[in-house]
This record gives sequence, C-alpha cells and structure tokens, in this order.
Amino acid sequence: MSVHPLAAEILLTRWLTAPAVINMLALVIFAAALCWRIDQLRRHGGGLQAFAMTVAVTALTLAFVVDNDSVAHTLDDCVFAGASRVVLYGLLALGVAALIVVFFYPGRSVTRERRAGVEAVPLVAALIGLQVSLSFMPEEMRDASLSHWTLSNWGYALFYLIACGYLAYGFFACVRSVAKYLTHADGYMRTALILLIAGLGLLAIGSVVQIIYVVGNATGVIDASWLLEASRWLEVLGVVGFLFGISYPMGRSKWQGLTANRRRRRAAQNLLPLWDLVTDAVPEVVLPDPGRMSPTALLHRRVVEIRDALAQLSPFLSDAFDYAGVDVRAAMVRMAVERRKAEGVRSGAVRALLPALDDCLEGDAAPLLELSAAVAALPGIEDDGEHEGLSVDSIVGEQDSPTDPQGAGLPRVDRP
Repeated sequence: MSVHPLAAEILLTRWLTAPAVINMLALVIFAAALCWRIDQLRRHGGGLQAFAMTVAVTALTLAFVVDNDSVAHTLDDCVFAGASRVVLYGLLALGVAALIVVFFYPGRSVTRERRAGVEAVPLVAALIGLQVSLSFMPEEMRDASLSHWTLSNWGYALFYLIACGYLAYGFFACVRSVAKYLTHADGYMRTALILLIAGLGLLAIGSVVQIIYVVGNATGVIDASWLLEASRWLEVLGVVGFLFGISYPMGRSKWQGLTANRRRRRAAQNLLPLWDLVTDAVPEVVLPDPGRMSPTALLHRRVVEIRDALAQLSPFLSDAFDYAGVDVRAAMVRMAVERRKAEGVRSGAVRALLPALDDCLEGDAAPLLELSAAVAALPGIEDDGEHEGLSVDSIVGEQDSPTDPQGAGLPRVDRP
C-alpha cells in the first residue's frame, strides 16, 4: 500500500513536526486532566480554587481543539471569518485568568475571591479588544498566519499585541504567585513548583518575544523571522514544563500508591504461615469474610488477627519470649499453639507481644513478618491443604487510593 506524495508531504510538514506532536500530546493530557477534575468535583466538591482549576483545564483543552485546522476552518465557515482566532485566544485568556486565581498567594487583606473579581476586569477588556481589533482586519487576513505581510495591517498587529500582552501578563502573574509558594515547599513539591515556574516563565517569555516580533514588523524596525520561530519553541518548551510541573505530584502519588499496594500485597502473602499457625489454635480471632479487599485492608486485617491470636496465646509463653531470638520465638509460638489445642484456654493475664517498630501499618507488621518467615522455616511445618491455592491475589480487590499510599488513615490496633 503506497501513500500519495501530496498526503505524505502534508503528513511530514504539518503533522509530524515537533510542535504538532507536542500539541497533540498536550491535548490528550489536558483532556485526561479535564476528566479527572470533573470526577474530583463530583466526588469532593470544592471552593473557588477547585472551580478555577476546572475552568482553566477546560479552557486550555478547548483551545488545543480549536487550534486544529479542520476545527478552525469549520468555525470560520459557520460563524464568521476569523472566529477561530478570536475563540482560540479568548480561551487561552480565560484559561490563564483562571490559573492566576488558582495560583494566587493570598495576602493578609486580599482574598482569592477578591482577586478573582479583579482579574475579571483585564480579562473582559482583552476579550473586547480582540473582537474590536478583528473588525478592522480585512477578511482575507483574518485566517492568515502571522507574517510580515499580515502585520502590515494595524488591526492585525493590534490583535496580536492584545492577545500576547494579556498572556504575558497572566503568565508572569502566575510565576510571581508560584514563587511565593516555593519559599515554603520542600522535597518533591519544591521540584514540581520549580518545573511549574520554568514552564510558566518560558510561556511568558515566548509571549514577550512574539510582541517584539509584532512591533518590529509592524513598525518596520526589524524583520527577524527567527523571533517568531523562537517564540514558538519557547511556547512548546513552556507547555512541556507546565505539564511536567502539574503532573509530577499526581504521577508521584500514583506511583507511590502502586508500589505501596504491591508491597502490602506481598506482606500479606508473607504473613500467611504465621496466620495459619496461630488462627488454627485461636480460630475465634478470625474476622468475618467481607469479600474482596484492598491490599491495605487485607494487611491490616492480618495484623489485627495475628496480634489478637498472639495475645490469647501469651499465657502459654514465658517472659523469655520477649528477648529470645526470632528462631526461638517461632518454636515457642508453635509449642504454645500445641498446648492451647491440648489444654484449651488457660486462665491468666494476657499481654501484647512483639511491639511495633513504628507508628504505621508497615511498622506494626514488621516484627510479625520476621516471625512469620521464621515459622515458615521451622522443620515439620507443611501445608495441610486447608489453604492450598490460597493467595492474596484471590482476595485482594480494589486498589487503595494513591492519596493515602502509606496507610496513614488506618490506625494501628494494639490488643491488651
């Protein structure tokens, strides 16, 4: 199957260029971000900042859609000549205005709501200016690309001065606000903010370079086409930096959630030898089966059941258990299990065994995992068939939320 030469030329010169590819990737990312924002609003609601972020993502996503040639031609044919250009820069201006509200660093006497009201003034002025300047463009120029010829018309030049001027103002305002947050951030958030500042800064500089190009060509002072190319590459790099800065915390949180789920699934599997041993002697500690569980819920359940069983077995364990080696502890637990089966419940005070190493789920499970490995290594410990084919994957269900990858919301249960 051969490709027509004209189609191949269009594909190579218009669709497979670096800016076109990056714009397409950005459209996909912004569309995914829009779906995520809508889902977040549905789940959690939100105030002005959450609403502003949703407006920003929506406007920027639609701007990438309008920037497509077929969509732009459709708008120009169905509405009026140049409508796509007004809609594109109007959406960009709306998105930037919303970002200003999102990133605004409130002072002592200025609220985000007040800043949103203030930002409406330059936004409306810019949108009116775009529409007015478009009316002074000849129709044959309204859908023409930015060039030395089009900039000979002052209406065309004024349109781009207003559009680029507002974008430069908005991006610099965002950089100023994000820089204030940077002084209070550390770790991965500092990295994300630095990427965000770099991306927004490059976008602002790209707008300024485009203003210089427009003014220079409109006045006849300079005719440097490289300025236009430079502004486009600055905008491309700025979009990349902005996307990385926005996506880095979410991507990191998702990765941590996935690794935590995998780690806890493995830990729950490794606790099975100890769990089998102690619950065989104290079956009443096993909680009712709720069906499929998340890895965190399953590990938490295993830890609680094992600790309850060990507490019930503690009357059969001497004080030497507390300072014995892990191999000796494993043998003592097996002996206690056998005595519990033979003698039944023994009267006497119960005590908590194997204190947690840290105040978190992993710290609570760590000494139990060590003991479980020693139990599995005991001679004569063989699978009796009761749990044949049982694995954590068969009972693990929905994954944990990546916003709580460390299981901080689950309290550690200490049994007396």
